[in-house]
Amino acid sequence: MTEEKKTSEEQSEEKKTEDEKNTDDTKTVDNETTEEKEVTKEEGDKKDATSDDVCCDTSGEGNNIFVWLVVIVLVIGVVIFFTQRNSDDGEEKEVNDKISEEVSAAATKLIEEQLVAPGTKVTVGKITEDSGLYKIELDIEGQEVTSYMTKDKTKFIPQLIDTKEMEEVAGEGEEQVVAPVAEVTVKSDKPEVELFVMSHCPYGTQAEKGMLPVLDALGDNIDMQFKFVDYAMHGELEVKEQMRQYCIQKNNPNQFGDYLNCFLSGVSGSEEEAKACMTKLQINQAITTQCESALDKEHGILALLADKASWVSGQFPQFNIDKADNEKYGVQGSPTLVINGEQIQAGRDSASLLAAICSGFNEQPAACQTELSSVSPAPGFGTGVDESGASAEAGCGA
Repeated sequence: MTEEKKTSEEQSEEKKTEDEKNTDDTKTVDNETTEEKEVTKEEGDKKDATSDDVCCDTSGEGNNIFVWLVVIVLVIGVVIFFTQRNSDDGEEKEVNDKISEEVSAAATKLIEEQLVAPGTKVTVGKITEDSGLYKIELDIEGQEVTSYMTKDKTKFIPQLIDTKEMEEVAGEGEEQVVAPVAEVTVKSDKPEVELFVMSHCPYGTQAEKGMLPVLDALGDNIDMQFKFVDYAMHGELEVKEQMRQYCIQKNNPNQFGDYLNCFLSGVSGSEEEAKACMTKLQINQAITTQCESALDKEHGILALLADKASWVSGQFPQFNIDKADNEKYGVQGSPTLVINGEQIQAGRDSASLLAAICSGFNEQPAACQTELSSVSPAPGFGTGVDESGASAEAGCGA
């Protein structure tokens, strides 16, 4: 009995010991599981932190890469922009035959219908693309003219002025170029009127044709002088005609208006037409020739014509008879109107020119009330008119 009890107690004790052992094993497993979870969580947090550093770091290496990408894109954009710009504004480019034919037809139609007198011969030469425009070489009754047209062929530019060259020319002299005004601010009892032209510039001849009726109306009330731009754009023919006109105005002042009217009414401004006008008006050609020789000797005109290295912009011979006045008034092209020492912006119809000149009087004479035509003469030679007024702002200038 006692042995059985002892055995039972021993079994009970063994069971208790085994249970405690099992409990300890369970705790050990639980602890290990907890530690594993903590390790796994810590590794996950590290991984997330690493991912965030790569994606969204605003101060480290990732941000530097982003900034450099932006800089590279901007540099490429700037290079493309200036490359395209240079290709558009650089050297002249050839155009295909189809475009050349279309531009030629559009230019010829516009010029013949609106800018020159009926019957005037207009020949279109080479057409190229220049600075985003079509550049058109023209021959108008023997006068070489360069004009431009927009690519949609809706706008025609008779004479394009190179502003860069204007600034360079202006910088060479001491006098600053003053913008022309619409009304004379310096008044006088007898206004001094100077019209600077090129003898074969279509727009210079237009202004001269508008001025002649004004000269007839005002007569001795004004001091009128026709002068010349200090370079010639229309070749030897123009150079020699300007020498001729200078001498006729000097030696035959009372006949100069009649000579100019005859010359401008011609077809092309040829030497034959000029001499025919002199014969008609009985102007002594021998005396005129002697004057031309003396003029050439004084200013070296023909030598400058032959010396292409001295040409303005490498294209146009110097013509320095009135060079001092060109520099004084900042004359840059044909026509340029100066009244009492001021450049004046006026229309080329006779009525507008009369009004401009009369604004220079201290007291206007009755002749200022003369009714003259308000329609501009046609550019170039001939007796036509420019009813559209399309050429009123055009001019010849390098």
